[in-house]
Amino acid sequence: MSKPMQPPGGKGPMMDRPSLLGPGTLQAVTLVLVAGLVFLNVQSYRDVTEIRKGLGDRLQQIETRMTQISSKLDQRAPAARPSGPDPNRVYTVKYDGAPAKGPASAPVTIAEFSDFQ
Repeated sequence: MSKPMQPPGGKGPMMDRPSLLGPGTLQAVTLVLVAGLVFLNVQSYRDVTEIRKGLGDRLQQIETRMTQISSKLDQRAPAARPSGPDPNRVYTVKYDGAPAKGPASAPVTIAEFSDFQ
């Protein structure tokens, strides 16, 4: 098999160039490669579908478990009230003679307790 070819420079008699693949062989190779690509795409689609199904099942298990835990927490006794000062109570603090900033007639007084150890 050979194809006519122009010599370099475009002048002179036509030369025959040997061809490694004929048109039929080239079509067969192309068909095999396209079939291989189609097969790989189908296989990838199946893998992705299987992974999505597995993730969906796992997500359903997690949601079921969270519902069970939530119902158990709702059935438990309410948590004990934390100890400490009552946030709703107003405490009177004596600050006569203590260092202060601002006017003594201010509507709000903030007292800071510190420990310098």
